[in-house]
Amino acid sequence: MTHRERFRALVKGEPIDRLPFWFGGPRASTFRAWRKQGLTPELERRWGSFVGGDPRIGFGKVNTRPIPACEVRLIREDGNLREWVDEWGVHRVDAIRQPTEGFATRRYLQFPVTCLADWEAYRWRFNPTTPERLLPVPGENDQPTYNPDGYRVLQGTTAWSEPAHRERLNHGDVPSLLSVPGLYWTARDWAGFEGLSRLFFDDPACVHAMMGHWTDFLITMLDGPLSQVKIDEVILNEDMAYKHAAMLSPAMMREFMLPHYRRLYRFFKEKGVDAVVMDTDGHHGQVIPVFYPEAIDGTSPMEIASHNDPALFLRQYPGIFIQGGIDKRELRFSKAQARVEIVRRYREAFEFGTYAPGVDHGVPPDVPLRNYLYLCELGRGLSLGEDPQTWEPPGELEAQLGPCEELFDPLQAIAAAYGQDDRE
Repeated sequence: MTHRERFRALVKGEPIDRLPFWFGGPRASTFRAWRKQGLTPELERRWGSFVGGDPRIGFGKVNTRPIPACEVRLIREDGNLREWVDEWGVHRVDAIRQPTEGFATRRYLQFPVTCLADWEAYRWRFNPTTPERLLPVPGENDQPTYNPDGYRVLQGTTAWSEPAHRERLNHGDVPSLLSVPGLYWTARDWAGFEGLSRLFFDDPACVHAMMGHWTDFLITMLDGPLSQVKIDEVILNEDMAYKHAAMLSPAMMREFMLPHYRRLYRFFKEKGVDAVVMDTDGHHGQVIPVFYPEAIDGTSPMEIASHNDPALFLRQYPGIFIQGGIDKRELRFSKAQARVEIVRRYREAFEFGTYAPGVDHGVPPDVPLRNYLYLCELGRGLSLGEDPQTWEPPGELEAQLGPCEELFDPLQAIAAAYGQDDRE
């Protein structure tokens, strides 16, 4: 089967020749740590081919930021802390040098939307027909920013409409992917977590207006492109759950989100999308019953630390598509301990048929490089039918590494970014 045929069969629960090789992506800080563990510049340059992951192709540029951006204002810098107002109009404080790049910590002081009147004054920046939302603009990736990481920072890429890219999307042999911010994620970007939580009670009309606008925004922006190119998977990013429960009640999900999700789901299905997947950190147990199967086809990344159990959900909701579920915490120690977790998840994938195992979030820097490469080799072998009881990877990836100088120490990284002076 081609990669694309395999993906389409997997999400439908049809027979496949093997499981996809989707192991999970390391963060920028992880690569930095791994350079001290023998990852050479050459191996990092060809990372995808080195670990042997299956390819996927992205839709192309999608800019969902405010256009025009809000005025950026630097308020003060004190030691390693920067207080400023960003392109979204958010008043915030960041560490200038982050302890772990790609896992940035920040403190939000004030958001632009606190009521319906604020939203009405702010919404004009989110016009779905602005051309530069989908068309790359020369030099846009080189614009300076105070932002310490990639969140909220635009990275313009290939346009969906470029003939060669459109041909790959429509007729290539790898699955095509479109990832966009979802309803809760976007409203939280505008109002903040605490602010949005209050708005559900104090100004529900504002929440309805924001989520309705964002639904219209996505449909209007993507209607033309998705009528011309084939997208296999749409990921709606939400991150709307804690470790034990969701950030809003199931009743609120049904009132504020589900009607809009039904519209989005119907729209994407009419455009030929095979899988509409909600990406949310935290516990999925209150989310899935609200949205599946009428408004999503599956969820990811299924964090085990958040009391998720892929097998439980797969058994309780037959046909649901799940990605992730390999507990990253179990990869931090010995290969033997990692093996138990990896084998367990691949067995579940073979049992249920609509599950693609991978690390249950971005791979953090406290996962040793050699353990991650062990995951990749073991996962490939199990996907191809090797005996989980007896088969051991040959260690071909590890053999290509240089010497290990030091493992990542999270306490040392935090101390380097937040010195005693900054804590005071």
